[in-house]
Amino acid sequence: MRNVKRELLIRKEETNSLICFVKYLEENFLLETEVEYNVVTVKTSMKANIILMLYNAVESTLTKSLERVHEKIKEKRLKYGDLCSEIKKILAVYYGYSMEKSVNVSGAMEYVLQLADFINGNVCFDISYKELIQKYPMYSGNLDSREIVTVLKRYGIVYDEKCSELKTIKDDRNKLAHGEDSFEEIGRNLSIPQLVEMANRTFEYLEKMVKEIECYLDEEKYRA
Repeated sequence: MRNVKRELLIRKEETNSLICFVKYLEENFLLETEVEYNVVTVKTSMKANIILMLYNAVESTLTKSLERVHEKIKEKRLKYGDLCSEIKKILAVYYGYSMEKSVNVSGAMEYVLQLADFINGNVCFDISYKELIQKYPMYSGNLDSREIVTVLKRYGIVYDEKCSELKTIKDDRNKLAHGEDSFEEIGRNLSIPQLVEMANRTFEYLEKMVKEIECYLDEEKYRA
């Protein structure tokens, strides 16, 4: 999880730097410059962009954490009987979706045989997170603390921390992504103190989440 922590720290520093710059811009909005621009539009758009940065940090951190979970299990070369029931269910769903999405019977039978070999202990767990989500998406652009709790429970990871700010970030991010509101409209309703609080709560939440996943891996809770 060292790389996950390092990247999370980078995202935290990037976000806080942009917040500091927008704050400076607000306090010095009459500063003369040769560049023509609408200072209000710039400030509000940058505030909205901070929402995108926060959501990106949430999705990236969860994705990279789950990638590490898969890597760790693969490194241990565990067979079906070695795994906890939650991981077994994930694999069963993965193979089930793979069979359904096969273009023909031959393709489906290939997955049937792979599942049979795995259940019979002939092969070890060898599915990366990227392979998994091609057939069995864990989430899709709608991450808040409730959804994160649900996703982690599928792996047997208990993390019940609540963070209302994540829902606000998710909702505003979706409005921007779907064109419901402009960057200026979203940013207009955000103050610097609000953004500071959102960033602090978001990164605090993510740091605790990474720590919980790290404990899950260290204690090998993915085992039966």
